[in-house]
Amino acid sequence: MTLLEFIRQHLTLALISELIEHRTPVRSMIFDRVFTRRENRATARISLAELRRMTKSMPVISRGGQAIPLDPNNASVATIEPLSIRLSNLITGAQLNDLRALYGTGDEQGQSLVSAELDRMVRDLMDSTELTRNALCAQAIAGKIDYQMESENGLERYEITFDPDGTSKYTLGTLLDDESTTLVDVYNTIIQMRQALANAGYSGTMEVMAGMNAYSTIANLIAVTHESSRLGSVIAEDHITVSGVPIYLNMDSYTDKDSSGKEVVKDAVDKNSLVMYVVGTGKITYCAIDDVDGNLQATPFFSKVRKMDDPSAYKIISESKPMPLIPPKSICWATVTASMGRRTALTINNNVTVETEAAGEGA
Repeated sequence: MTLLEFIRQHLTLALISELIEHRTPVRSMIFDRVFTRRENRATARISLAELRRMTKSMPVISRGGQAIPLDPNNASVATIEPLSIRLSNLITGAQLNDLRALYGTGDEQGQSLVSAELDRMVRDLMDSTELTRNALCAQAIAGKIDYQMESENGLERYEITFDPDGTSKYTLGTLLDDESTTLVDVYNTIIQMRQALANAGYSGTMEVMAGMNAYSTIANLIAVTHESSRLGSVIAEDHITVSGVPIYLNMDSYTDKDSSGKEVVKDAVDKNSLVMYVVGTGKITYCAIDDVDGNLQATPFFSKVRKMDDPSAYKIISESKPMPLIPPKSICWATVTASMGRRTALTINNNVTVETEAAGEGA
């Protein structure tokens, strides 16, 4: 078997499955905690009604009654086609010569050496694909995807609005970094965010992710409050618990491009905000890819190799078509601070909050 024949035969769906099983995926708190359901879809399109659907309890019907549609208004029969994450990695003529030297006579050792190099290239494509998917997930929990897109006309935007009314929201009367606030205000914030989701028809296990300043502000309030007045709030190793709801620090970020094409880095969760979600509501759908060599199948990742003449090279091409789906009203956002919230120690006397100098600057 020649080197080029070996390269073609090596890059198969079986290889992809093996790499996915054994490699360490790119971590993302939003992908891992919010979009916990994963599915492949044989079609290339998704109904907008499904994006806007609220999965909640429904009325029962009388015996012999007509079934109740999940989308009673059926406001839109429009569909969208999630755009592909299509990447490539070039094996130049010079690299092919290096691979040929490794391949040698094509014995088991030579094939193993070349396989390792090919697997590394495919893993790079997988990593970039997952980073892009994670960016789409970060935007989805804000109720709208607005991401960079390459087209024949240059750089454009990939835009999908899940619901014109956006996500659920809660507005604080006083931010948590104000000197007058106590843990009672944090407790009430969590309760009001839960109520906002309940009013939208959602219940279940709730979790919260916090941006850096929001997390620091709440942690400082707990640290400077006497243990007997903490209302059960706890700072654990990887999260804070308030009113039985875990709050996780999210410092993830992703790259995008502005209108001039300049690369910009954006926070996955705004530094000053909390975002509450219902566990198990979000899912990632992988739609059918637009590639005949991939049998037009729905798969989280596909790759193939193609020979190029100018320049003389082999190109490894990958494709994935992920779509994060989550009802916008099952997400609640709240801006809770404008700083890192450093505080002096609090003492409680006769139900009156009195501030005293702490030994240091606090937590």
